[in-house]
Amino acid sequence: MTESSVAPRGFLRRPEPKAIGHSGRGEQIVGGTLHLGGITLTGDFFAADLPASVAADLNGFGWLDDLAAVGTPRARAIAQDHVLRWLRRHRQTLPEAPEWAPQVAGRRLLRWIFHAGMILPGLDRDGAGPYFRALDQHLNHLRDSWYDSDDGLCRLEALAGLAIGAMSLRDRQSMAQPALIALAEEADAMGVATLSESRAPESLLEAMALLVWAQEVAEEAGLECPPELHAIIAEIAPILRALRHADGALPRFHGGGRGAAGRLDRCLRMAQGPALPVSGLAMGFARMARARTTLILDAAPPPGGPAAIRAHASTLAFELTVARQPLIVNCGPGDGFGPLWARASRATPCHSALCLAGLSSSRLNPNRQEGEPDILTERPALVWAGDCDALGNLTPPDCGPTHSPEPAHLLAGHDGWLASHGLTHLRELWLDPDGMALRGEDSLAALDASAQTRLEQVRPDEGLAFDIRFHLHPDVQASQQGNEIRLTLPNGEEWLFTHDGVGELRLEASCLLDRAMAEPRPSRQMAISAHLQGRAIQIGWTLARSGGR
Repeated sequence: MTESSVAPRGFLRRPEPKAIGHSGRGEQIVGGTLHLGGITLTGDFFAADLPASVAADLNGFGWLDDLAAVGTPRARAIAQDHVLRWLRRHRQTLPEAPEWAPQVAGRRLLRWIFHAGMILPGLDRDGAGPYFRALDQHLNHLRDSWYDSDDGLCRLEALAGLAIGAMSLRDRQSMAQPALIALAEEADAMGVATLSESRAPESLLEAMALLVWAQEVAEEAGLECPPELHAIIAEIAPILRALRHADGALPRFHGGGRGAAGRLDRCLRMAQGPALPVSGLAMGFARMARARTTLILDAAPPPGGPAAIRAHASTLAFELTVARQPLIVNCGPGDGFGPLWARASRATPCHSALCLAGLSSSRLNPNRQEGEPDILTERPALVWAGDCDALGNLTPPDCGPTHSPEPAHLLAGHDGWLASHGLTHLRELWLDPDGMALRGEDSLAALDASAQTRLEQVRPDEGLAFDIRFHLHPDVQASQQGNEIRLTLPNGEEWLFTHDGVGELRLEASCLLDRAMAEPRPSRQMAISAHLQGRAIQIGWTLARSGGR
């Protein structure tokens, strides 16, 4: 018998649950329901006929992370039951079937190994046989198919599954080093540019996590880790440090969420080199930080290519976190709640940004045919961000040391409405040295004769309506008194939002979209509404701490 035809006799070492999810979502699964892509599954999850993207999430078994976060005997029993159901239903490898796509198979293999402590207890040798035979089956399939996966996260999922599986199982050690080398070389060949193409910070974190897990398992197995693997991890780390909010989470942009709790910090600890954020833009985002306050602003056009399918019209939107409390946020990715939420969440009004009435800063393909994906095709041609020197020249954004005695300053702009309305949007921000006050100015202007002519052609008699929106985290309470809105954080700290009187300030309904939740979480948003009557308008606003507990 060849090595590939012999089922492994078990693990070389006891696997650790390296991926832990959300306990609230895990409790829902324990209660009998799994929410994926706006669909609620009950009973035998795998009996349902599902859209391709939802089926990939289901068959990838990432939701085992959530059951692991619960960690009760009941949660372990449910995990074991669903894995055994899948094994009975899929006894043969079907390479053309969606559930056997290399990235899905790699994701599934990783979760089955990481959560073996939930799957194996109570099973005797015969009972565990199908599980170990399936792991061997997955390794053979991934060895023969990983190169069929797309560049980027998909290929890393396939190769990480192959490498970690081979390093974890007895009798498959001859596959381990070649798979580890292939993972390192492919990641190195892609580089950070390819891994960052989606401009979703969470996607870059997921790529780094796969590489870090492979590095950890290699060290546990006593295998030599390829230098390319260390190098790409070290290259990703400063980017994610620059995108890390004060609460340890990532900003919600371009279909990405805040990231699994603790995953970012764990990955950053494994990186070699100085623990410093990258200077300038990180994945097209500008960072401002003073004391324990962080602001992250989208300072580049939405991604094109395949990533445009999930891209958001979030140009110049920002998130603000004070200490460990998110204050200003974006609504987040809506694809966990069905196609309507997925589409709506990509529009500019679902971000803390300025938006013309009824027109996002980037637009979906107006010529889309039925069955084609929604792609952002009309995007700003020019987006810029930086600081201004004494001569007015723009320099790369750099807020300097976190505890600098100087305010952080950022000037950004985009031309997303230049073709349609002749307008350019400018956003200028100042963050005080103690992090306790943020001042902003938002401007709309037709900057030259051609732009002014275009504006006159499309502007209604009553003026061009627009809104500046600031979405609040659901944990922040808000109350309005005239032209002021008082915000109360969970720790009792109070902040005050004011503006210069140009426009009307109001509180409106909003929501936070998080794939870890069964439903959108209700929230509030502050909105300044105004009309552009002439060639330009500027609105100033301030968000500042007004008192302690």
